[in-house]
Amino acid sequence: MNAALYISRRLSLKRNTPGEQRSPAVTIAIIGIAIAVAVMMLTLSVVPGFKNEITRKVMSFDAQLTAQPLLPLTLDNPAASAVRLSPDLAELIATDMPDANATLNIRLPGILKTAEHFDGLVFQAYSNPATLDYIAGDMISGSIPDYTCDSTRYDIVISRHTARLLDIDTGDHIDGYFFANDNLRARKFTIAGIYDSHFNDFDRLTCFMSYPAASRLADFDENEGTTIQIRGLDSDELIEARRRLSSIFSDAFHSGITSQYLEVTDVYQQNPMYFNWLDLLDTNVTVIIVLMAIVGSVTLISCLFIIILERIKLIGTLKALGTTDSMLRQIFLYMAERIVIRGIVIGDIIALILITLQYYLRLLPLDPESYYLSSVPVEYNWLGFLTLNIAAAIIALSVMIVPVLTISRIAPARVMRFE
Repeated sequence: MNAALYISRRLSLKRNTPGEQRSPAVTIAIIGIAIAVAVMMLTLSVVPGFKNEITRKVMSFDAQLTAQPLLPLTLDNPAASAVRLSPDLAELIATDMPDANATLNIRLPGILKTAEHFDGLVFQAYSNPATLDYIAGDMISGSIPDYTCDSTRYDIVISRHTARLLDIDTGDHIDGYFFANDNLRARKFTIAGIYDSHFNDFDRLTCFMSYPAASRLADFDENEGTTIQIRGLDSDELIEARRRLSSIFSDAFHSGITSQYLEVTDVYQQNPMYFNWLDLLDTNVTVIIVLMAIVGSVTLISCLFIIILERIKLIGTLKALGTTDSMLRQIFLYMAERIVIRGIVIGDIIALILITLQYYLRLLPLDPESYYLSSVPVEYNWLGFLTLNIAAAIIALSVMIVPVLTISRIAPARVMRFE
């Protein structure tokens, strides 16, 4: 049996005093390591959760890939710059991206007006009504209409911001006005639902309507829209997918499949402000982890120095009996490992409890006006947690070498008289 391991197991982490109370240094070290590990685990849970939630929302609003003609949209005559998704073009997209969902999107500027208020909005419609499922979780009143039915053609979904501004609610009727081909077109809509995505820039401007109603207002046929939107792709492959789709549209233009040259942009190009902001969070993660690692390391080094001082007579006795410096270092390293393991386990338990409570109960709220979310998002980043625990153990083992090296400088003749 390993002699150093045997001796370290026989040595208590408690004081060698009457009452055998645990040394305050050991308690502080365990608490310090536990707090450091818990904070780092919470960081690895909250920050990726926040980034994923914001990314999911942005990719839902603007689609992962968007194709539109190089000719800019003419607001007073949308039909002049319409994009056409022909069956042949749709087949080319499906062949290259079988998991992707290509749908036509129509965007029309318009005005909603009551007897006392009005608001300028961008009306959006999708050729595939299922695309609107991305706001299902943001509905606060009413529901998303079934736009496959003719009876819902003039049902619309507005944001809570718009509902408050116009002082309307679900079930109310409201007049809408649109400009097309130098003509003013009026429609009477029914408020079918109200959503709140917490993205103020989006909520202030966006209203959803049926595709048939939008097509008729814009003088489009069933295969035309203002943009082609692609969803359902792996977010890690968007840049490569954009390049492939650009090549597909270029070949389609030169081969005569489409008469328009379509420009493809990805969600990162369309929303650089959000993604640049999210990238800055990675720096915060690095800073927090480094600070917590320093705090835990300093606490552990201090604790180990105190343990050595408390057992300096034992060190002198073992040296006098012929114990080598190498074995003594191993003994105290094993003792320190017990502190590290306890601290890591306690930190893991605390972090997992807090993450679970927040995941299911949403105890910690956020200001949606500032953070676009109503509560702190968390996720179970198991790979990150495992990596963190392994890294914490390696760092702890590395820093413990510093105090145990002082054991070789302890002279038995002097410490035997130490009180």
